[in-house]
Amino acid sequence: MPRLAGERVLSRRFVVLAGAATLCGCGAQHALPEPPAAQVNEARRAIAAAGPLVREERSDAEKTAMLSRVAGRVARASEPLCRAYIDNACAFRIGLQRGSEINAFASGRDLVGVTGGMMEAVRNDAELAAVVAHEFGHHLARHIERAGTRTQAGALAGALLGAYLGGGAGAQAGAQLGGGAARLVFSQEEEREADYLAAFMVHRAGYDLDQAGRIWIRLAQAAGRPEEPSLLRSHPTGPERLAAWQRTVAEIRAAGPDPMPRRA
Repeated sequence: MPRLAGERVLSRRFVVLAGAATLCGCGAQHALPEPPAAQVNEARRAIAAAGPLVREERSDAEKTAMLSRVAGRVARASEPLCRAYIDNACAFRIGLQRGSEINAFASGRDLVGVTGGMMEAVRNDAELAAVVAHEFGHHLARHIERAGTRTQAGALAGALLGAYLGGGAGAQAGAQLGGGAARLVFSQEEEREADYLAAFMVHRAGYDLDQAGRIWIRLAQAAGRPEEPSLLRSHPTGPERLAAWQRTVAEIRAAGPDPMPRRA
C-alpha cells in the first residue's frame, strides 16, 4: 500500500539521477494500442470542444486527503500487477508537491509525486486515479531502472507535503519533505506504456474508465497554454493519448474479468 511521504521520512533525501531516458536497447514490453487516424481525429475534436481548462480550487488539506484516498485505492486494487511486474506489494510512497505547475512524476525505486497544480487540474477521483496509476506504471515497467544515460535534473522546487495511509484510520498530515529528488524525463514510448498499464490499474480500482480518460483532455488543454511547463508537451500529443486510452479501454472491456496487460 502506498504512503504519502511525510514526517517519518523527513531525514531521507531522495537523490535521483535524471536523464533523457536513452534506453539500453529496450523497447516497450507491451503490445501498445495503435489508434487509427479516424479515432485520433475524433479525439482531437473532443479536445477542441472542451474549451479552456478551468482549475478546481482545493486547499492543501483537501488535496492531501484526495491524493491519499485515490492512491490507496489504486494500489490496493493493483496488487496482482505489482506482484507480476516488480515481485512485490504496491508499496509506493506518494508525495504532494507545493506549487501551481501541472505535473506528476515517478522517481527512485518507489516515489511518486503529484503537484498542487495537478490536484487543481483534475476534476474528480477518477481523473486523479489515471494520473497516479500512470506514475505507478513507470515503476511497474521499470522505466527508471532501464534509463540509460542519466544526468542530474535538479532538486524538486518546494517541499512535498503528505500523510501516511494508515490502515482504516485514514491519513495523518505529514511534515515537509525536502527536495533531493529530481524528475525523470521519459521517452514518448515509455509514456504510452505507462498510460497502457494505468488503464488496467484504474479498471481494477473500480473507477469509470471513460471518466478517468477525460484527464487527457484536460492535460491537452493545459499543454496548449504558454504559461504551462514544456514538460507536459514531452508526452504524446493529447489526441493520440486520448485515442490510445480509448483503444485500451476497449481491449479491457473485451478481455473479461480481471484482465492483464498484453506483453509484446
